[in-house]
Amino acid sequence: MRFKGLDLNLLIALHVLLEEHNVTRAAARMHVGQTAMSAALSRLRSHFDDELLIHSGRQMMPTALAETIRRPLREAIQHIEAVVDIDRGFVPIDSNRCFRMEMPEHLVPVLLPILTRLTFLHAPGISLDVRPSSGDPSPLLQRNELDLVVTPSIYSNPNFASEPLLTNALVLVGWSKNPALQKQPDLATVMSLQQIIVKFDRARLSSILTQEQLSLYGGGDRTALVAPNFSCIPSCLIGTSRISLLFNGLAKLATAELPIIIWKVPIPMPSMPEVMMFHPMRRKDAALGWLRGKLREAVAEAGL
Repeated sequence: MRFKGLDLNLLIALHVLLEEHNVTRAAARMHVGQTAMSAALSRLRSHFDDELLIHSGRQMMPTALAETIRRPLREAIQHIEAVVDIDRGFVPIDSNRCFRMEMPEHLVPVLLPILTRLTFLHAPGISLDVRPSSGDPSPLLQRNELDLVVTPSIYSNPNFASEPLLTNALVLVGWSKNPALQKQPDLATVMSLQQIIVKFDRARLSSILTQEQLSLYGGGDRTALVAPNFSCIPSCLIGTSRISLLFNGLAKLATAELPIIIWKVPIPMPSMPEVMMFHPMRRKDAALGWLRGKLREAVAEAGL
């Protein structure tokens, strides 16, 4: 279809080109050949009488006109997507939707098995594509490549819609036969023990923790192991006198399978609210609303 002399399909190509800044990546994303994408760019340049994208090293940078076009074009594409995705009466049992989600690694073993069972029981045709958190998910939400993101509220983006999901509490964990953990440890005991931690954004945490609270996360000689993820920490504690701070959901799950003991952290620690974040244009997406409801059910069943 043409509008004012322009093939409207070319606007989709321009939208992707302005996001990727690369013809090859844009072609892959649109599932067309590089030659076809180059031809589309050539036609766009002819229509707008502007280069639109110019080479700068290995990337292509937008011209001033392209920068002017970028935002209204993106908003137009999003409105079109919203029209296409309107639910004509979402029926879970009949749906074959695939939901693309991002979830913190420490919540995956706690919530995903329950969520998978709930979706299977109520909507067996629905599938889930769940990936662990990695960097800022905002561009993926903006491009409609993610439907839902579960994230700590301190990482949420105010440009997107969000709803509370759960509140995590930190607990102290260690091997159940650790002599230092046969009773509730005091602060001096905790500070004398080596720790297992994961790499974290200390600067971001320092905005919500006092220096004393932050000191419980190890440092220097007290850090015996920097683990690749939270899920492997409980098994790494067994047979050692080391300790770790874990979120309560993952800690409770570990005690059901491993000789792990849980104690309170000896000083008050702030809780960590987690939210569900999604594009504001998806507020009326009944299917996505259903999924958020199932996530809340999973949280309740997990006792979080």
